[in-house]
Amino acid sequence: MLAALVKESYSPERLDPGVSEPTVVELADGSRAIALPQEQMFEPYRSLRLIDAAALGTTLVITFHWDDGDDDGTIFVMPLDGRDVELDLADDIAVTTFLSHNLEFTLGGPRTSWEPARSTPLSRRLAVVRPWS
Repeated sequence: MLAALVKESYSPERLDPGVSEPTVVELADGSRAIALPQEQMFEPYRSLRLIDAAALGTTLVITFHWDDGDDDGTIFVMPLDGRDVELDLADDIAVTTFLSHNLEFTLGGPRTSWEPARSTPLSRRLAVVRPWS
């Protein structure tokens, strides 16, 4: 369920609303929101390019590129250890909050703000990112 929600919430189609300027859009529930062009969004929404997400037992593994204009082709792998997390998977708000906090708190700034402190290179273009705890 968590992997599917990451794929749905952070897919390229979801993050790029297809607008060239801020635009008021009507959502499926009838409410309205402002859709921003992806280049005007806050991080990680602006630069995160999700490759995949998978649940491996109690670990959620998210793989992504970071395309902030200086993409060097590095693939980042971010494992979220869920063994000590008490999360009601039936509570949509709790699940969404858990995922957004882990992704946004870890990757919420430019790559230079999180990569040196939270990233461990495994090879020239592969690194593991330690999520915010």
